[in-house]
Formats: sequence, C-alpha cells, structure tokens
Amino acid sequence: MWRRHCTAVLAALLLAFPGHSAWAAERADETEVKAAVIYNLLLFVHWPARTPPAGSFRFCVLEDGALTNALRHHERKAVRGQALEIRLVGSAPEELDTCVAVMVEAGNPGVLARLGVLTRDRALLVIAEGSDAVDRGAMIGLYTHSGRVTFDIDRGAMKRSGLEPSSRILQLARTLTE
Repeated sequence: MWRRHCTAVLAALLLAFPGHSAWAAERADETEVKAAVIYNLLLFVHWPARTPPAGSFRFCVLEDGALTNALRHHERKAVRGQALEIRLVGSAPEELDTCVAVMVEAGNPGVLARLGVLTRDRALLVIAEGSDAVDRGAMIGLYTHSGRVTFDIDRGAMKRSGLEPSSRILQLARTLTE
C-alpha cells in the first residue's frame, strides 16, 4: 500500500510544474521538487540484497549546493528500512565506499565519467542534474523541461551496476536508454 502512495506522490511531484503563471505563487521551489523526486526515485530502485550496509542509507553529494540543501529535508526518512543520510564527500573512490547513491549537481559535470568507472564494480546509483546527464554518465538525469521536473534513465548502466529500476519509474521517465 505504501508503494501505491509513493507512486502517487511521485507522479504528483512530476506534475508540480504546470507552467501556468497563475500557479507561480503556489508552486514549490524547483530545487525542493527535484529533491522530493530524488527521494521518491530512491524508493523505486531495487538494490542487491546486501545494499545498503548496516546502519543508514547513505546518499552522498559532491557539493553543498541548493539541491543538496533541499535534499536535507528528507534526511532520516526511511529508504529500504534504513534512515536516509545525506553525506558530503569528495569524488575519490575511497570516499564513496560507503555510499549507496551519489548526486552530482549541475555545476559539477566533469566528475560523471570518473563515477562511471566505480559503478562497474559495485551498486552505486549515480544521479545528476542536466538534460544531458545520462549522456555524460549518470544513471538518472534530472532536469526541468517545459516547466516540469522530469528525468531520464540509463537502464543499461543501472543493470550493469546491479541495480534495477521499478517499472513504475520506468513509465514516468521522459527517455529510457538501454
């Protein structure tokens, strides 16, 4: 039942930016909507059985930008039965060892290729901002298009890393790469 509720919330969040100026005062800040979409996406990705390690569900960020600050509103919420922890790290492989997912904000695009190398050996979900984020190496690319927050998914990259997106988020993705 909670999955049905989360799916409804995700769909509502994706439609939160209708592009009508009359709604401008009522719309949530774009970064808040993106953060909520990211949180809900985490709920619909299937990780290998031993992920996350005991403790918390560690979502790593490479910079402390606006989207990271918005994500902090979701900290301590449950993901896979564990509390979501937002952790600021560098892009060195050893710093990402305890991360289950990593987010790259729009201002840091050069790091995606390096993260792609890490995902070959382990289940590490890579989410990035930008309409070309999937082309640059992200598994999920999050951006605003025609006034709506949307995302692309590289399902092939996710599978190679041992991750499987739920059919529900596959249906909501703007584009899907195999």
